[in-house]
Amino acid sequence: MRIVIIGVGKVGFNISKALSEEGHDVILIDKDPEVLNAAANNLDVLTVVGNGASARTLEEVDIKSVDIILAVTENDELNMIACMTAKQCGVPMTVARIRNSDYTSSHPYLLSYSKYGIDLIINPEHLAAQEIFRLIEVPMATDVEYFHDGKLSLIGLKIEEDLAIAGKRICDLNLERFTIVAIIRNEKALIPRGNTMLLPKDKIFVLGETGGFQNLSDLIKKKSPVFKRIIIAGGGLISQYLLRLLRQKKNTPEIKIIEPQEELCHTLACELEGCSIICADPTKKEVLEEENVGVGDIFISLLGSENLNLVACLLARKQGVGEIICEIGREDYIPLGETIGVTATITPRLLMTNTVLKLVRKSNIVNINLLQTGDAEIIEVIPEKNSPVTQRKLRDLNLPLGIVIGAVIHEGKTIVPRGDTLIKPYDHVIVFALKNLISEVEKLFDNK
Repeated sequence: MRIVIIGVGKVGFNISKALSEEGHDVILIDKDPEVLNAAANNLDVLTVVGNGASARTLEEVDIKSVDIILAVTENDELNMIACMTAKQCGVPMTVARIRNSDYTSSHPYLLSYSKYGIDLIINPEHLAAQEIFRLIEVPMATDVEYFHDGKLSLIGLKIEEDLAIAGKRICDLNLERFTIVAIIRNEKALIPRGNTMLLPKDKIFVLGETGGFQNLSDLIKKKSPVFKRIIIAGGGLISQYLLRLLRQKKNTPEIKIIEPQEELCHTLACELEGCSIICADPTKKEVLEEENVGVGDIFISLLGSENLNLVACLLARKQGVGEIICEIGREDYIPLGETIGVTATITPRLLMTNTVLKLVRKSNIVNINLLQTGDAEIIEVIPEKNSPVTQRKLRDLNLPLGIVIGAVIHEGKTIVPRGDTLIKPYDHVIVFALKNLISEVEKLFDNK
């Protein structure tokens, strides 16, 4: 595909990297020649200096031959105009990054964006809030992702030394309702087999029916903690979206936001109900002590800076907090977060990349979850009629070592796959695959 990306900030760069690695023709547009030079030196892309909302700039990149345009600058209005202009030039798919909820609410006077040329709106802050909400629902999980309209869950868990499954082989766990589809060990993804041993510090990804994960103690033989308060460091967009989601939840714990900027505190106090607003610096030990942050709390750091978030999380851990969720923009900082006791990390631009990847993959790929290591994916895919995967039993497919079938949904029923499982056309299949084998997965499920 020929894809234009307008805006080469962190989000734009991340998306460009993922798309160029998959062999797409990527063209970057930005007003800043320095960021374009940096991107060109690191990625296989073309670059154009200019205003992405300008018809002249779009004409310069031969816009009529473009398949998708992604407008992901920090300016919502520029992104909207760029998409509208591109659609008028005949671009089949336009995607705008829009962060301001005033533009995306259900107000009757709002524009119909599809009518005016915007096919898809992506809000990374809202995606991050949804991810955090899911993590709050499943304590101790490092990752939570849903497949097949929420019927299946993918749960990430860190293997601690005191867990019953530590030091055991997968074949000895007698897992009937769950499948361990992936392990991250030493910052690399690997495919588990029956004789694979689960080691302390491993992160495992377990797939199963959503209802079966309500209490993880059956799997890890450890009682799930009960939390009384949710402490949020930072009152930015993610926090505001998260609070709206939490309000819809029954029996929500007490919520407290600690925000250092006085002006933002006043705004939050006027707009947000159902929580306490504390105007103080959550990266100071005395502030957390004064607010009695400790055992029984969930601590979520959303200060907009990796360094500040990591400091706040470290202090929270020293106060005895057991469940810590941290926003980290740089993937190479994730291991550092784990070292200081962070339970789960959120990377908004990675969530946005997952959404974009769905647009460029084959139509029978329903859902994609790119692991934080970047070297593996979990995919929900529908096999086409007469595709190779439907012709033989699982044991006879000779799948490469980097591919594993995690679950099969046939006529609404979830099947934990075994060697004699035969996948039928139009089943929903959850596949784990290393990044370099994604094309092999597509061949297996395609009838061409």
